Amino acid sequence: MTKNTTIKFIASFCLLAASSLASADTLIKAPDLGNYWHPLSSVGTYTYANSFVASTSGLVTELGTWLKGGSSNLKFEILGSVSGLVGNGPDAGNVLASSSVLSGNYADLTFVDVTSGISSAQLTAGQTYWFAATTVGLGGAGSYNVGGHTQNSAGIVDNGTFWFSNDPTGVNFGGKKFTPEMAFSVSISAVPEPETYAMLLAGLGVMGAVARRRKAKQV
Repeated sequence: MTKNTTIKFIASFCLLAASSLASADTLIKAPDLGNYWHPLSSVGTYTYANSFVASTSGLVTELGTWLKGGSSNLKFEILGSVSGLVGNGPDAGNVLASSSVLSGNYADLTFVDVTSGISSAQLTAGQTYWFAATTVGLGGAGSYNVGGHTQNSAGIVDNGTFWFSNDPTGVNFGGKKFTPEMAFSVSISAVPEPETYAMLLAGLGVMGAVARRRKAKQV
């Protein structure tokens, strides 16, 4: 293997390691035509939640949903399941990710997302979680609506569970429907293993050593 070939090989290796550092997966459940809409405010229904399966392990870096009209305050959350069982519904006491508060007045069927100010614990690939849009404690009195569609017709494949809470504290989810579902998206960025960092640094070190050796021979 020539020196140039060696450098190219190491460079490719470093690029592969770097790509694993930045890898991310976005789960999207888009709204269909003929959407159903449900009011979301601090009077009436305080929280809607829909289950999804994380396809990769990592931290939540973006949360969003399609909203229809109105003006209020809300935020998005990722919740675990009560007693760890998805059939028991979302657990408002187990918030795994939370966005900053959103305030605005949007036109019909507007996609609203948050990419900054998200606090997140690490999600695990293959496990079921809940995307929630909530106005709990935010004082919103507007008419935000959460879009839904027929079960599993697009985007995220899950168990089609759609829960809601009329509890002002948002803790008790007293109702569920199998249709419609929420329309939403969740972006998860992989958390690299320590070995990935080690391989990247080692590759960069070798490249530097080869470059220094070539420079020394040219002098």
